[in-house]
Amino acid sequence: MTDQTTIPDYRKIRKAFERHIGPGWTLHAMGPTGIALHHKGSRMGVIVTSAVHPDGNEWFHASVACETKMPTYDDLCVLHAAVWGQEGFAYQVFAPAYRHVNIHAHALHLWGRTDGANVLPDFGERGTI
Repeated sequence: MTDQTTIPDYRKIRKAFERHIGPGWTLHAMGPTGIALHHKGSRMGVIVTSAVHPDGNEWFHASVACETKMPTYDDLCVLHAAVWGQEGFAYQVFAPAYRHVNIHAHALHLWGRTDGANVLPDFGERGTI
């Protein structure tokens, strides 16, 4: 692993959300390794950042938020495909209440390694979950 982290591909992410919501996205830097996109018309925002974690692997954190309502499952699917592609793995985390961090009332989050690797057991390997 290098000291450099991956900067999310804003062109791919913006293009996916333009197909999903429509044109009109503005782009902003989000620290040294992240991007933020905002769509004024729909009042939707997307943030993607990367960091090397203690496991030695680089991970993306991606979120989609709406100003007045919770994003839809379709919004989350577009986010997943835009960041990790159709074949990459990403995870939604349900932490215990004492570990829950929420800085936006209407945001959904995904985490996954930047290489899209599956880091969970294959829960379907015996034909069922």
